[in-house]
Amino acid sequence: MNVEAKLERNLKKENGNDMPFKADEVNWDELSGIGIMKDELELSGEMDTLLRGEKTKVMSLSLVLLGVDVVMDATLQLVRKGEAPLLEIQGVTPLGR
Repeated sequence: MNVEAKLERNLKKENGNDMPFKADEVNWDELSGIGIMKDELELSGEMDTLLRGEKTKVMSLSLVLLGVDVVMDATLQLVRKGEAPLLEIQGVTPLGR
């Protein structure tokens, strides 16, 4: 078992559940600034997936990054960077390309 997996397992034990992240730890103002909305994640049923530190299903995202509109399919995953959670966005190549 790698160090990251051990850390995640320990966090789960400390929290007493399988949620290594808490919704109030995430900087939702920053994420909404690029187009990722907390309420949309809740409505899609992906919030619990994120809070467990797992990858979401493939989602269509419309992001604004440095003034550029980016439309892409991607998975999202919360990872721990120091004390704060960081949202990783992994683009998915469409089938047939």
